[in-house]
Amino acid sequence: MENITKLRNQFIHLFKYNDWATIATVSSLKGFEKKDERLGKLLSHIISAQKLWLNRVLNREIVVSPWDKLPIQESISQSTSVTAEWVNLLESFTDKDLDKRIEYADTKGEKYVNTLRDIIIHVINHSTYHRAQIAQRVKALGGKPAVTDYIVYQRELQDV
Repeated sequence: MENITKLRNQFIHLFKYNDWATIATVSSLKGFEKKDERLGKLLSHIISAQKLWLNRVLNREIVVSPWDKLPIQESISQSTSVTAEWVNLLESFTDKDLDKRIEYADTKGEKYVNTLRDIIIHVINHSTYHRAQIAQRVKALGGKPAVTDYIVYQRELQDV
């Protein structure tokens, strides 16, 4: 039981890190989103995908498209909001919930089943992947990409 609780708490921690990293990424792309429209699309995609996966897990109707484009400020508020929903969900888990099998359909209608644990890991990794794409594009435009390394987040927590 203790290991599951530790894992659940680690997932909560990772979602908080994920939100921190996304907000840092937003700061780095301000002023460049008009030069490269893909920046805003990638940022929106990160958040839309988190919402989409949350809706799948909760068996809610999918009302968001993974490529909906949001204004930058709305991206920040929705990132924080969806993180809070994930955290609330994780805080309510019992020991068996992380291995619960979730049935869902992808955006093409194909049916799949994955464990909740696998979905959570996917959501975090997916966000990291697209933040890296944003960082590359910001750098190519002459900007300074956000430093979103997990270890930097940990250092900031230690300084608090």
